[in-house]
Amino acid sequence: MAGWYCLLIGLSAGLFWSVWPQLINGQTLLFQELLPRPINDQSEYIEIGNVSNQTINLAGWLIADQAKQNKPINLPDYQLNPGQAWQINAKDIGISLNNDDETLWLWSPDGQLADTINYNKAPAGAIYRRGFEGWQWINDPAGPMIDSTSVNQAINQPISGLVTALPHQLSSQYFYITYPDNSGGLKIYCYYKLWPQLNLGDLIEVTGQAVSTTQENKINIKGPQDIKIISKSNQLSPLIITTRQINELAVGQVVTMTGKLSAKNQSTLYLTDDFGELLVQLKTGTNLKNSDFTIGQNYQITGLIINNNGLRLVPRQPEDINKIELTTSSTATTTLTLTATPRSTNSPITWLVGLSIGLIIGLIAYRLSKKTN
Repeated sequence: MAGWYCLLIGLSAGLFWSVWPQLINGQTLLFQELLPRPINDQSEYIEIGNVSNQTINLAGWLIADQAKQNKPINLPDYQLNPGQAWQINAKDIGISLNNDDETLWLWSPDGQLADTINYNKAPAGAIYRRGFEGWQWINDPAGPMIDSTSVNQAINQPISGLVTALPHQLSSQYFYITYPDNSGGLKIYCYYKLWPQLNLGDLIEVTGQAVSTTQENKINIKGPQDIKIISKSNQLSPLIITTRQINELAVGQVVTMTGKLSAKNQSTLYLTDDFGELLVQLKTGTNLKNSDFTIGQNYQITGLIINNNGLRLVPRQPEDINKIELTTSSTATTTLTLTATPRSTNSPITWLVGLSIGLIIGLIAYRLSKKTN
């Protein structure tokens, strides 16, 4: 009987490990959208979505079309947050999408096939999109989709804003600008990681391709030639907030919040005030670490509002963090010295010893008096 149990356990374990990669891959990266046959100013692009609940680094993942099937292409080093979509011009990664009969493959770093998609006879200007009922050709970019909404359009007029997060502070592939009135902002993205020399507070104009998703708005640029510096050293006053205002905030705003650190978990801090909790996200390029913060300590934190499955406060540098040392009143800090009037303390033993000595002295005195008589 024990042998049958061992055999059953072995078969179950084998089955588990055989399907585990498919279970994982089914909940990681998937193709979400393609534009195979662009018109006017459009460009061929591929969009991949992270449908897991963890941040995934694209480095090590492989992609191929029919022409590259035997020589897959490595995806770049890029962090894709849960629920986010990564959209890239096909030619930037060496892929040319066929108008007729094309297949795309996506492999995870361990070689498992994560997703594949095939289409035939792409209509001019139509987007091939994964929706609730499967893949569909969409002529209206605002049509139904799953997990994200992406709309591309060329920017004819430059967009102006103040640099509020530098390249490499939050990512090597993007930085942030905030509108001068601090009403919101944009992510400026460059796949090639080519940037001009920028400083916080620079007023710049950006020309590129606008991309809108459910989580953010961004501008894709090709390089430094798409950025023009208008002026330097401009000041932008952060918006002072409490957690009561979280739902009123816009992505790209610069804000300051004061609260107590109630918990921390890897790169996430939990800052609380009298009304609720705001998550603070630490990025590697900021030189801020989890170990720099103490649970129970009060902090004043300045940073950008971003949307990562909910609004987060993202500091950009150590100068964005101020530790608040609470001062207490003199009444609370005064140490009271109580002076008591000394008084004798007579214990039963003291009385017993005293009585014994008295009896001995009395006995001696009685004996001496008898002798003299």
